[in-house]
Amino acid sequence: MFALLAALLIVQIVIYLVSVRTNRGIVEDTTATQLATTAQVVDQLFELRHRQLTQGAAVLAADYGLKEAIAIGERATIESMLQNHGRRLQADIAVLNTLDRQLIASVPSELQQADIVPLLKAAAQSGSADGQMPIAMLRSQSGVLYQLIHSVVSMPTPQAELTLGFAVDDKLAGELKRVTDTEFALLSRGENGAWQLHGNTLSSTFDRLLGNPSALIDGATWRLQDEGNEYLMRSVSLANINAQGASEVLLIMGKSLGQTMAAHERIETFQLYLLLASLLLSALVVLLVNRHLLRPLNTLAYLDALTDLPNRRLFDHSVANALGAKGRRTSFALMMIDLDHFKQINDRYGHAAGDEVLKVSAKRLRGLLRRVDMPARLGGDEFAALLPGLDRAAAIRLGQRIEEALSEPIVFNQQTLQIGISIGIAIAPQDGETASDLLRMADDEMYADKAQRESESV
Repeated sequence: MFALLAALLIVQIVIYLVSVRTNRGIVEDTTATQLATTAQVVDQLFELRHRQLTQGAAVLAADYGLKEAIAIGERATIESMLQNHGRRLQADIAVLNTLDRQLIASVPSELQQADIVPLLKAAAQSGSADGQMPIAMLRSQSGVLYQLIHSVVSMPTPQAELTLGFAVDDKLAGELKRVTDTEFALLSRGENGAWQLHGNTLSSTFDRLLGNPSALIDGATWRLQDEGNEYLMRSVSLANINAQGASEVLLIMGKSLGQTMAAHERIETFQLYLLLASLLLSALVVLLVNRHLLRPLNTLAYLDALTDLPNRRLFDHSVANALGAKGRRTSFALMMIDLDHFKQINDRYGHAAGDEVLKVSAKRLRGLLRRVDMPARLGGDEFAALLPGLDRAAAIRLGQRIEEALSEPIVFNQQTLQIGISIGIAIAPQDGETASDLLRMADDEMYADKAQRESESV
C-alpha cells in the first residue's frame, strides 16, 4: 500500500514540476516577445511625438505677434512669447536665431552659451515637417539629452529659425511606462564612449546597469534583480535618431517576471491544491481498497469462516514463529482438542446443530484463554491452542478447565446436545523442535485420550 502511495506521489510531483517549468518557459518566451513589440511601439511613439511637436512648433512660428516682435526687434517680447508658447508645448528650451545662425533670443535666457552653438548646429540637421528625416537629438554640454524640433519663421519669406528642445528625462520614461506598462531606462553614449543615464523608472542605480556588460549591447536580453523582483530586460539602440554629442541612444526596457507570473502562479497554486487533493483521494482509495477488499481477503485466508478462529494455515505459521530461529529455545504449550460424538450429533440433528456446537465450543474456548494465547480451528471437529509460557502442569490444569467448559450441554432448537472432549498436549522444546513434531506429539496424545475414554465407556 505504501509503495503504491509513494509511486502516486512521485508521479504527481513530477507532473507538477514539469507543469511549473513549462509555465515559466511560456512566461519568459511571452515576455521576450512583448519586449520586442514594445521596442517597435516606442519607435512609433517617438515618431508620433516628433510629428505632434513639429506641428506645435509650426503654430508658434506662424504666430503674428511673434513675427511682429521679430520685425521690430523687441527681444523681451520675443522671450516672453517663447516662454509662454514653450510652456504650453511643454518645451524645456526654445531658441530663435537668424538664418545665418545669429542668436535672437533663448529661453531660458541663461541657457549656457556652450550649448547654443551645438544646439543651432543640431537644429540645422533636424528633420523636416513631414517627418521623413531622422529625429534630431542633442546631448548638451550640461549633460541633458534633448529631442529637437525645428521650424522656420516666414514673414512671408523666411526670416528666422525656431528650435524647441524637449528633455529626454524621467518624465518621458514615466510616460512610456504608462503607455506600455514596461519599465524604462534611457541612456546615451558620448562621443568619448562614456554612458549617461537620462531617464529611469527602475529602482536600480545607474552603476548597476553599467555593471552588467549585457545591458549595453543592442538587442541583448538579460535579467535584472531589482528590489526583490526579477525583470526580463531588453536593450535596444533607437533607430531613426540623429544625435549630436552622442554616438548612440540606448533604450533599456524591462518587464517584471513576477507580475507576469502572477496569473500562472495562481494556476500553479490551484494545481498544487489538485495535487494534494489527488494524493488524499488516492490514499483514501488505497485505504478503502485495503480495508474492504484486501483485508477481507486476508481474513478469509487466515480465519475460519464459521467460528472466526484462526485456521490451520495461520496456526501452523504461529507455531513456527513461536519456535523461533535455529538455535533459539522458546517455551510454550501446544494443545490439540477434539470434540467427541460430534459426528453423531451431525447425523441425528443435522448440520445446523453441528455448526451450533462448533460455534459455541469456539466461544467457550476463547473465553478460557488469555489474550496472548491463540485458539484455532484446524478443521472438522478439531481445535487447537497455542499457549506461550505454559509448562506441562499448567497446561494440564488449563486442559481440565477446557474439558469441563466444552462438555457443558448445548441447547439447540429445544434439543440438548452433549459432547465429549479429548485433549492432547505437547511442550516445546522438550517434545519437539519443529511444528510437525509438536503437532504429531499432541495429536497422538489426544487420540490416546480419546481411545481411553471410548474403552471406559464400553
